[in-house]
Amino acid sequence: MNFKVIKTLADILKESSHLLYRFDRKSLKIDDRPLSKFRYIYSRMLEEMSESVAKDLTPPLAVRGMTQLQREAFVKSVKVPGFKVPKKEIGNSQKAWKPLVLKLPGLKPVAELSDNDPHKDSHSLILLDPEKLTTGSLSQQQVEMLERLGLNTKKPDKFEVKLGYENWSVADVIRAVLPSEVENVTSFTQVGHIAHLNLKPETLPYKELIGEVILDKIPSVKTVVNKLNMIDNTYRNFSMELLAGEDNFITQTKEHNCVFELDFSKVYWNSRLSTEHQRITELVPKESVVYDVFAGVGPFAIPLAKKKCCIVYANDLNPASHASLVNNVKLNNIKTGHIIDSNLDGKDFILTVIREDLEKRLKQQIDSSVLTQKSDSTDVTDVPNGETNSQSEDSTQKPTQGHKQSTQAVNPSFVIMNLPAMAVEFLCNFRGILKNCSLLENNETALRSVLPHVYCYAFSPKRDMDTELRKRVMEALDCPLPSDFNVRLVRNVAPNKEMMCISFKLWPELVLDVQESAKRNNEDEIVDFDEPIGKRQKLVKESDLL
Repeated sequence: MNFKVIKTLADILKESSHLLYRFDRKSLKIDDRPLSKFRYIYSRMLEEMSESVAKDLTPPLAVRGMTQLQREAFVKSVKVPGFKVPKKEIGNSQKAWKPLVLKLPGLKPVAELSDNDPHKDSHSLILLDPEKLTTGSLSQQQVEMLERLGLNTKKPDKFEVKLGYENWSVADVIRAVLPSEVENVTSFTQVGHIAHLNLKPETLPYKELIGEVILDKIPSVKTVVNKLNMIDNTYRNFSMELLAGEDNFITQTKEHNCVFELDFSKVYWNSRLSTEHQRITELVPKESVVYDVFAGVGPFAIPLAKKKCCIVYANDLNPASHASLVNNVKLNNIKTGHIIDSNLDGKDFILTVIREDLEKRLKQQIDSSVLTQKSDSTDVTDVPNGETNSQSEDSTQKPTQGHKQSTQAVNPSFVIMNLPAMAVEFLCNFRGILKNCSLLENNETALRSVLPHVYCYAFSPKRDMDTELRKRVMEALDCPLPSDFNVRLVRNVAPNKEMMCISFKLWPELVLDVQESAKRNNEDEIVDFDEPIGKRQKLVKESDLL
């Protein structure tokens, strides 16, 4: 403990000379303010000690500023604490020392002693992490066991160890090379054999070195690339430059027991959306109908068809993404007919594929209702005089198998719109999508049952993100949102940029284009669309008369 720390502790005690004082003449109350200050100073002291110890276990300062990788320049000799243990006692004693061993890539913590050591044949050298010894986290039992083995925990013996490039991690090497004022490169995305970085301008002079280090240190990586621009083109992929390794961008990756093969240079793939893919897969009920407007290579479509037996209409405008989607259907052994693929613009997909399937499902639901009504009517008609209808005598009698099938509820449906930069702009295509459908007269209940639930992804600023996104969606739909809409955060994209998901169920007024626009209403209005259309229209007319 240095003089500065001792003086600070003395000042703290001087400030509060009354550590104990009487309270209510019966009990003593402790003034714990100096104790809190003491704990803070002590923790800072331990942190400073750990930092000074850790400096010995970092690459040499001479590598700072290096732009061309020179592996031999990373050689360094350091002294680390250790002790000798008889070889026959290593197994029985490891409970005491194993949590304290020095862990560095390519370094064995249980080492052979040097040739000139008299105990070379009978003992082994246990190398310890100096930081773990100085944190004060050792239990009394550990201290006693280590001291019995000959280790002085307060002043351990030091042994010289030679470290090299192979003993430093990716983060250690890059941190040592970059200037101290430049933020370290601590993470990257791996897709199959490809490591993908998004380097900041200040790290670009070191990009080739960074690529080589990642290639050296991570055996599964064969190609290292750096992103060159934002994802702002038609096909949602970005330009990239090869930093190190093979010029091969066709790769395979696994996500939630599904296999995806793709050309990383031509399609969009983001491993950081893995949790969101799983969330939606778990949320959607089995055997649902799903319309994936911007399906990409199938991160939503494939697991929904494979795990939930959904019928998925999967679309993407990018020909490379569509080709990968078709291939991934085969790779994952998806049953025939469970993924219906298309290569259309999102607007065309909504106005043709989704519209046609909604009309087909609506007709099936209406026909099912008609069959149910006919089945019910046969139970009370054509009964001969003097005879009694058995159905009327026992109203609790179970329907026949055919009757049960005719009244079966329609499978739920969902629209997934995962194009955060532009998806909101496509919502307008749902307005009036069924206004020309000839099946809608007196069939509002059937219509409500087939309308899908929408999951629309969007980017939003960190501040007022819920309000900002809701406003944009209402402007796109040109009407208020239903009361049961939901907005949630998916992930942070940048310091002031969030990826959000807004979800709501389509409603009859929207798809029939009969609701007044948001421009003529309060733009913050939220309407309960569970009220039947006719009743709401009647109320509006009555209010107009007032």
